[in-house]
Amino acid sequence: MDLSLVSKGKGVFSRAKHEAAERVLSQSLKVLANSSDKNYQRLAQAFGKLADSRQQKMVADWMKDYLVPGGPGVAYFNRLLGSAHPNVRKNYISKTIVSLFFRDPKVSVRLMEEAGISAPNLIVISPSMRCNISCVGCYAGKYTKADDLDPAVVDRVISEAKEIGIKFFVITGGEPFFYKPLLGLIEKHHDAAFQIYTNGTLIDEEMADRIVELGNIAPAISIEGFQKETDERRGAGTFDKVMRAMDNLRERGAIFAFSTTASRKNIDTIVSDDFVQMLIDKGCAYGWYFSYVPIGKSPDLAYMPSPKERNKLRQGVNRIRKELPILVADFWNDGTLTGGCLAAGRKYLHINNRGDVEPCVFVHFATDNIKDVSLLEALKSPYFQSIRKRQPFGHNLLRPCPIIDHPDVLRSAVEEHGAYATHEGAESVITDLRAGLDEYARGLEEVADQVWENDYRWASDWLDDEQKAAADRAEAMNSSDEEQKAKV
Repeated sequence: MDLSLVSKGKGVFSRAKHEAAERVLSQSLKVLANSSDKNYQRLAQAFGKLADSRQQKMVADWMKDYLVPGGPGVAYFNRLLGSAHPNVRKNYISKTIVSLFFRDPKVSVRLMEEAGISAPNLIVISPSMRCNISCVGCYAGKYTKADDLDPAVVDRVISEAKEIGIKFFVITGGEPFFYKPLLGLIEKHHDAAFQIYTNGTLIDEEMADRIVELGNIAPAISIEGFQKETDERRGAGTFDKVMRAMDNLRERGAIFAFSTTASRKNIDTIVSDDFVQMLIDKGCAYGWYFSYVPIGKSPDLAYMPSPKERNKLRQGVNRIRKELPILVADFWNDGTLTGGCLAAGRKYLHINNRGDVEPCVFVHFATDNIKDVSLLEALKSPYFQSIRKRQPFGHNLLRPCPIIDHPDVLRSAVEEHGAYATHEGAESVITDLRAGLDEYARGLEEVADQVWENDYRWASDWLDDEQKAAADRAEAMNSSDEEQKAKV
């Protein structure tokens, strides 16, 4: 397929509309800062009218409740919009909202007609795995630290992604700010927005100035709790460097987030009011919660949150969203918001520093390398298609993951398509850790299914027919796999 077919003609008009929408939204956000409760209620009503999918309507309903007078929503938006530098408000906040929530449907329809796929919402790229610290359980722990992805390849991937309507990119690693061409590439693609997962230790005053000057960057800074938890996992002195990085960014009007990995060692700390309030005071606009996945350097099942602890994380994140002036998301427990697993191009994919195209940042198996194929060819690969056909892997969206919730899905996809491990030791997740992950998945099923039945019955009602059919198909495929294994 000629990518230019998507971006020319009506696509040019689409870009013009996007740019106009970004300008209007940027001005509106400026006016909203320090606005009245009534104006925020009007905003919630407008978003509700624009919401199309059932997931979007659920978010719109939440926003309506979040922005009630006296709630945390008004304080949150006043803090966010009032402190953001104009460059950031225009080039990151507006671009992100438009690119993720107001994508041109004509581009998606044409892509489906000509390529048989839907464009993901975002692309994750790890251009380098070099890092200045060594964290316990880091998924990047065994990647080669010398081989950076050629900046020309990164440039091509971003350009191809934009041609099919993707304008939001996540950069991770390794430590992305070690990758010298990064800021130049971001400046070149000024019409896109970039979130950068970083340990924060390289964000000095000069780097913070550059981030605000570009405006289309939001660092997401890793932190494991307070000083004890952070330094224990990331090395002595890391917590203090993270605090200084947040100060440098806040003082300049940057927008930035926190990113934390839930484990059995920090679960109570990271959902505590004291921890989250500290991050609010430091200026964090939002936050990401991940659950530890036993991959990378010295994978350890004992480090994973237990099924009950994972439910505790779900309860904590929901409470934080309801009570505190900050937005947070949980990549596993928020499966209801996303309709299940995002991987394999359904919503995103990952390209590592060697160019391997992986279903997600935690699934270290690939069949294609972006140096040899186009982005569209990678999205159309039989390996990715087989994963997408099984999504959402079941009716309970609190169990969305093919690695730790439905480990048989990952194994069968890898085996069926001969996917290769993208680094030494990656295969342990389907070999050495097989029995332990099966046991974990059974324990989670017991806990999560009860929670789903008691608290999420409403979600089963609005799962659309396509999702229900996919869930039925996935469960049938999984059952078939288990039957074949039993016969063997």
